[in-house]
Amino acid sequence: MKILQSKHYHPKKIFNEVYMDNQYQIVAQDLERSTSTDDNPYYQLLSSILPSVDFHDMVIKKDKLVDFVKCTDYHPVAFDKKNHVFYENEICYFYDKYGLFIVASENLSNEYDKTIIESGFLRIDHIFYDPRNERSLINIRSFFNEYLQKYISKDSKVLLLLKEGRDLVFKHQGIKPYTLDLQTMYNDDFLLVHAKIKDELAQGKKGVVLLHGLAGTGKTNYIKWLTAQIPDKNFIFVPNNMIGELAKPEFMSMLIEQKNSVLVLEDCENYIAERVGGGNQTDVVGIILNIADGILSDVLECQFICTFNADLMDIDHALLRRGRLIAEYQFGKLSIEKCNNYLKSIGKDITVDKEMTLAELTHIDEKEYKAVDDKKVGFGFV
Repeated sequence: MKILQSKHYHPKKIFNEVYMDNQYQIVAQDLERSTSTDDNPYYQLLSSILPSVDFHDMVIKKDKLVDFVKCTDYHPVAFDKKNHVFYENEICYFYDKYGLFIVASENLSNEYDKTIIESGFLRIDHIFYDPRNERSLINIRSFFNEYLQKYISKDSKVLLLLKEGRDLVFKHQGIKPYTLDLQTMYNDDFLLVHAKIKDELAQGKKGVVLLHGLAGTGKTNYIKWLTAQIPDKNFIFVPNNMIGELAKPEFMSMLIEQKNSVLVLEDCENYIAERVGGGNQTDVVGIILNIADGILSDVLECQFICTFNADLMDIDHALLRRGRLIAEYQFGKLSIEKCNNYLKSIGKDITVDKEMTLAELTHIDEKEYKAVDDKKVGFGFV
């Protein structure tokens, strides 16, 4: 189907600034001439003649596209530098039954979009409709219910806060499904805590989750696993060296575009310590309180998970107030019985007679390189 030759297209001219005869001049150009040179010509063309409904994370199964007619006015091409593959940068289809155009994305250079495509879906960015049709609202609703669905990846969907030059950016990253058995890998008292964390994060309750304790007791593994248990929420991981950036105004602007997310701050004791005289931690604690339980909480609808190894008494007590704290848990070594049950579950023919951390158990039969004696030079096997 050619949109430019259909009844939906109405010839238009647009004004462009061009450089001619050693000066800039305003000239009138045909719409199709201008859009054909754009990276997303279908969107530019359709948005100039029809209104649209825009989506986020909505997909259509590729096998359902047999009901549609593909538009062939343009053939924009892009290149994935990482995989050295050419692909269609923008795809447009027409659904005659409801008189709707859909504009889809097939961005192979984006790992999240690539996962969608490999799963047999196509991500829908926009639906264009004819506002003169009195059944437009009914048609869009019917189309939505028949064809579209929210994409939920088997991989966890996380965002990393990074810095590119002077700008802060969010980068999508996929985490492969992580296997975790709460019954064998954590002490029994954590099961009820997990149920509360999962339930209240999923429901969007405002507040902060504080997870602390010895290194190697499974805090990070638990959070990675938790991201897949609440697949319809974004988890934003803030690297330790980026935590101070939370106090910058541009971060708040970015967060508005990622409402209802969970911000994860790992090893953040230096930033959430008791406020006794200023510094980065003062700013960060204030930001956490404002986003999690202050005026901004009603706008952003975000929650925090903070992990640290310090004593809970060293943490700013404002984070511990009732109604603000979703859950707090101190991870410790597994009981002797738990240790041996876990070793058996992972096929280790070993028993222990003392409490150990999850990391110690997982690598119990691996050789470790460490100094034999502080007073001696050299290293040995332990």
